Amino acid sequence: MPIPSYTPGYPPDGSTLGQTKVIIRNNLDGLFQTLNVDHVNNNGQPGSKPPGYHLIIHEVPQVNVTTVTGFNQIFTGVPGTLVVNSATTPNLPPTGDTQLYSLSSLGILSQLTGSNLTATGYVWCAGLLIQWGKVISTSESFNTQNFNVNFPNNCFGIFTQVLGSGTIPGDKANIDIRNSTITNSSFQWTFVTNSSQYVGFFWIAIGN
Repeated sequence: MPIPSYTPGYPPDGSTLGQTKVIIRNNLDGLFQTLNVDHVNNNGQPGSKPPGYHLIIHEVPQVNVTTVTGFNQIFTGVPGTLVVNSATTPNLPPTGDTQLYSLSSLGILSQLTGSNLTATGYVWCAGLLIQWGKVISTSESFNTQNFNVNFPNNCFGIFTQVLGSGTIPGDKANIDIRNSTITNSSFQWTFVTNSSQYVGFFWIAIGN
């Protein structure tokens, strides 16, 4: 059932109930149906929750948001379309789905949600972008590993964990990350070991 459109200013001064009752009724019906989307017990019937209790909060996706001094703002928007303080947000994930954001009173924007939960994926978590993957190689030459997506601003660090073949290795292993090659899109690595029992490594990168 469609929600009736709301007409402000009713009943106007000097009008009779007969002239305005249809519009008044539509306004009341629209209000009731709108509250029913987000609230329980708004009709005054008995229940365990008080009248007006929120069941689900529906946020209208924003298109353009600016800082409000002294206040933190929580809102939703579409990455790559949402503009915050005149800057378009990173298009991550690029699915066109709405995501949750926080904008502090000092203008610090944090993307709170959004992910690609695959074996080579990423997740936004409290303003941090965390990525992960697996390399099946023990090359002792420097090799380039691309991130799953480019970090919009910074890559803060890369962490690795060696992978074994299932038997006890005869020596230690170390993955060397070449510091000068770390960018927002990739890094270079080399695998240092004298054991053939290692097969590769997992990696995790953190940035924003």
